[in-house]
Amino acid sequence: MKTLVILEMANNHMGSLVHAKKIVKDFKKITNKFSIKIDFAIKFQYRDKDSFIHKDFVNSDDRVIKRFKSTFLSNKDWKNLTKFSKKYFKLACTPFDETSANKVFKEGFDYVKIASCSITDWPLIEHIYENYKKKKKKIIASLGGLSEIEILKVTSYFKNRNVDISFLYCVAKYPSSINELNLSYFQLLRAKYGDKIMGFSTHEDPKIKISPLVAYGAGARIFEKHIGVETKNIKLNKYSVSPKELEIWLTNLTKAIDMWGSINKRNKNIKAENLQLSQFKRGIYLKKNISRASLIKKSDIYFAFPAVRGQLTANDFLRTNLISAKSNLTKDSSLKFKEVKIVDNYSPIKKIRDEVKEILDKANVTLPRGARLEISHHYGLKNFYKYGITMINIINHSYCKKLIIMLPGQKHPAQFHQIKEESFFILYGTVNLILNKKLHILKPGDLKTIRKKEVHEFFSKKGAIIEELSTEHVKSDSFYLDKKIGNNKNRKSFIYL
Repeated sequence: MKTLVILEMANNHMGSLVHAKKIVKDFKKITNKFSIKIDFAIKFQYRDKDSFIHKDFVNSDDRVIKRFKSTFLSNKDWKNLTKFSKKYFKLACTPFDETSANKVFKEGFDYVKIASCSITDWPLIEHIYENYKKKKKKIIASLGGLSEIEILKVTSYFKNRNVDISFLYCVAKYPSSINELNLSYFQLLRAKYGDKIMGFSTHEDPKIKISPLVAYGAGARIFEKHIGVETKNIKLNKYSVSPKELEIWLTNLTKAIDMWGSINKRNKNIKAENLQLSQFKRGIYLKKNISRASLIKKSDIYFAFPAVRGQLTANDFLRTNLISAKSNLTKDSSLKFKEVKIVDNYSPIKKIRDEVKEILDKANVTLPRGARLEISHHYGLKNFYKYGITMINIINHSYCKKLIIMLPGQKHPAQFHQIKEESFFILYGTVNLILNKKLHILKPGDLKTIRKKEVHEFFSKKGAIIEELSTEHVKSDSFYLDKKIGNNKNRKSFIYL
């Protein structure tokens, strides 16, 4: 997604429509040059004049109440400002009461923002949700000051109601110092809640210019920044940035975006990288003369610098590849690609591994660390998708546990065990088990025990995962009815997941 920066005007218009428009225009001049890489929204705050402040406190000397009162815009000015601002920016607004929420959902705002102080105001949250059901708008919410339990409650509330919402990590201290940002907590939230934790609502001292570099690298794609414009009569608070300060901040953010890049951009660079690296690679040279059609083994070659053009390098040597000579080759000569035939046995194995990982992820199966995949290709790799299975050995002592993964359309040929007794417990998919010539259709939750010497074969049309529980598995205890399988000594491949 394109990075979104929300320019939080809040009450910095100081109740003046003229000054509010000046803020919009001054910041539009700055954001123009960054708009290719960044989307911008300007955000207002709205409180209902007649109901938000209790009547007994309307004339209070409370600093916050006095600021709210002094910065109220009339409905006429409010409509004028939003109409004006919409020509330059996307619009966002934070409602602090139910009446304000109705207004924000009714009018043409692109985003509804929930402030940190309101995110656990459950009556307001319920009211916002009721509005959301009628007229869906993108919701963005800050998580400033919340405990882990409160964050869990808040995120669960919106998740369970399928609300389109993004959460912002927020340090609700105005202003925040550099050692109070604790962006490691943003990473923790991302690890717990995934992509719903999308951004960083920042109230740091404007002198701090590097926060977007760190936050973007940690995964933030939505930023909220307080803005304002100073005049002879209006002074900025200590957490709002001027146009000039925002320009520096955005410059750092675009550097972070450029530095982060993309997978596609990285892939485009690989060719150029390899050209650079090729001059440092060791080439493959022959220890002896090699006759035409002979397999070239590791004992037949050595590695030395430099590698000449068209030569196989040490990087190209894989034990899983079969390399044969197309013509007679001379001792100490460089081994060229045009002189050999290479049969790649690794790519098919890697492909199988990736497909197995996909089905395990789909089934939400957790594996032990360092799990190794055993690939059984009874009639060779070419026929693996017809006849074959993959296995993961979990434990094998006097008792044994394995996972058997069947890809769609795979069949395991008929066999029996002389020593082992095993039970199949179906975790995922459907398995057609033929046991002693009788068909059993097994589905998730089904359990079937296979006794010693009982002939069994099984098939899965759409793929399946079987948990095999058994007595100790002995290597030589699988007897196939088709003796070709037993005679095939290369029917196993291994790769770590």
